[in-house]
Amino acid sequence: MPDTMYRPVAGPDEGPARFNRRRLIRVIAILTIGIILVLAIWQDPLYARA
Repeated sequence: MPDTMYRPVAGPDEGPARFNRRRLIRVIAILTIGIILVLAIWQDPLYARA
C-alpha cells in the first residue's frame, strides 16, 4: 500500500518578509481606506446628526 502521508506542494519559498509585492499592496490598501474614512468623517461628522 502506498504511503498517503505526503507534504502538499506549495508555492516557491519566499525570503525574509522585508519587502515583497503582497505586503506593499496590503499597506497601500490599508492607508487608502484609512484616508478615505478620515475624509468621509470630516465631511459629515458623526456627532453632527441631530
